[in-house]
Amino acid sequence: MKMELEDLGLLSLGSRLKRASELLFKQTDELYQSRGIDLSSRSFPLLQLLQANGPTSVTSLAEQLGQTHPAISQISKKLKQSGWLYFEVDELDERKKMLSLTPQGYELVDRLQPLWKSLQQVLNNVLRTTGFSLLDGIGVLERALKKRSLTDRVEEFEKKSQRELVEIIHYMPIYRQDFYRLNRHWLEKYFYVESIDEEVLSNPEKHIIEPGGFVLLARLNGRIIGTAALINNGQGRLELSKMSVDESYQGLGIGEKLAKAAIEQYKVTEFTQLYLESNRKLTPALNLYSKLGFVEEEPPFTQSHYARADIYMVFHEGQSDRVEQ
Repeated sequence: MKMELEDLGLLSLGSRLKRASELLFKQTDELYQSRGIDLSSRSFPLLQLLQANGPTSVTSLAEQLGQTHPAISQISKKLKQSGWLYFEVDELDERKKMLSLTPQGYELVDRLQPLWKSLQQVLNNVLRTTGFSLLDGIGVLERALKKRSLTDRVEEFEKKSQRELVEIIHYMPIYRQDFYRLNRHWLEKYFYVESIDEEVLSNPEKHIIEPGGFVLLARLNGRIIGTAALINNGQGRLELSKMSVDESYQGLGIGEKLAKAAIEQYKVTEFTQLYLESNRKLTPALNLYSKLGFVEEEPPFTQSHYARADIYMVFHEGQSDRVEQ
């Protein structure tokens, strides 16, 4: 079966709108010619704006019509040759040319008004059968794309789709090098690797899991792209630590997904407190922790085992937004 343009769905929207536009221009030109009017239908919006607003610059018309400066110049040149438009110099800026309708131009617009009203009613009748306003729909589309480009929207959609594919899994020995790699890279980027870091990262089974802690990993298409650890520091306290996300996958919300999974893991244990230590220069991370319910408090110790730590935060469920499952 031969594929048609209509079979391509929304991906052919631009082409179909252009095709419909060309058909409308062609048949409107034929309508003008049947009434003895030698005018291109593409001139309609320009004529209407000049009649309503008076002398207007080419630049302003291009902005209002969403067309290029050369396109407006070409249309106005033809209208000038037909005697319906003329150029004048802006009184405030002699370098700027203003477009104005001639008396004949105003007569043309007046003559066309009844025909335009008839044409508008006919198009309304045709579109009424669809059950929705085509112009309203096009307006929504234009405003949306002006506010945010298709490139940005597609990138956001792909990031969201990728995030939904991310699995949060528990640590397995085959991922030891990934745990080490991601956390060491993060430390070297923002601080430096301390001796305690080297010990824990080299053997998470011994230093985190065997003492009763947990290591969570973010996996996408078989690749480990993020880590988080819950370290048992005694007296019923779990420390959220070793939060790291591969730079290539940042911006997908993976850090938040890991942190939420860690909080849910804490909730099903018998530990009585979840806390973390961080650094005040890590503003995005601190904002995330605050959003999830971590509150800054005075630490119960005088010296942290991390030289880089200068803030201590404790999780309070009542302070958090609802943590999604």
